Amino acid sequence: MTIATADLSLSAVAAIVLGGTAAGTVASRCAQRSFGVNLHPALAIASCVTIAAALGLRLGDSAYLAPLLAFGWAGVVISGIDLRTHLIPTRLLRAVAAAAIPLVCGAAAIDAGFAGVARAVAAAAIGAVVGWGMMHLVWLAARGGLGYGDVRLGGYLGMHLGLGGFTTVLEGLLAGFAIAALVGAVGVVVLRRGSDHRFALGPSLVAGALAVIWWSAPAGLVT
Repeated sequence: MTIATADLSLSAVAAIVLGGTAAGTVASRCAQRSFGVNLHPALAIASCVTIAAALGLRLGDSAYLAPLLAFGWAGVVISGIDLRTHLIPTRLLRAVAAAAIPLVCGAAAIDAGFAGVARAVAAAAIGAVVGWGMMHLVWLAARGGLGYGDVRLGGYLGMHLGLGGFTTVLEGLLAGFAIAALVGAVGVVVLRRGSDHRFALGPSLVAGALAVIWWSAPAGLVT
């Protein structure tokens, strides 16, 4: 299978670098001022620029580029805080979800008018419920081995993955667990971590969702 990517002009490349730099700077400041978590500014900027480049190449001038960029950049903040504290603040998820709604609706309106908005809202809502429901089942099965912040994160991820349909939600969460398993295996084998090591699942779930969104877009987006 051949993955189509867009040809970016010099101005588009500059926009990606500047936008990613600004997003990374805001992400690190937001984490510090709102949640008392210090993220490495250079790492946050590099992550945001990488996400912008990957999505920009994949989506080109798609109207959905804006909400998915916001999703990826929010994921940097979520992942950084989870790595530092092993918690995903509920108010952070509420804030990024609230910001995502108008961006998704705006993209849908540009892409397909009022009917597109209705389809996108329905797809995002169903995806959020499915994502939350799947993670809730995992939380029940884990019997305390999973924080409920990860369950709420599943709903937030599902809201964006749902734009590609139910299968995309399933694939996104499974990809996240696959990445988590790989990271855990590396930790045990290479870093000699014990079974009692605290593991932040959030970054793996975000990475899995972004990977599936990149793979499935733009054909998988609501049309």
